[in-house]
Amino acid sequence: MNTYDTLTEAIADLRQRDYVLDYNLIDGVAQCQQLPEMLSPHELAVQEVYRFEGASDPDDNMVLYALQSKKNPANKGLLVAAYGPYVETQAAEFIQQLDAL
Repeated sequence: MNTYDTLTEAIADLRQRDYVLDYNLIDGVAQCQQLPEMLSPHELAVQEVYRFEGASDPDDNMVLYALQSKKNPANKGLLVAAYGPYVETQAAEFIQQLDAL
């Protein structure tokens, strides 16, 4: 895994490495912005994880997941989520169920 100073830097590098899809958590599934695809946590595999901490504000704590679809391995994308005490319960449950390769 690489080391990044910022979330923006990590996203830019991962995009160059074919993680071009954007996933958002909606009602307990990851919805792809570019494709008509909604995946459960068990249909995705975590390839890489990067954590970023806000220097002065705990609200800036973010985690970046590089994900690959198990249904279609060519589909690779990114999920950005808050972590720490401000993470939503539904998001935390989804993230805990993700499978790492």
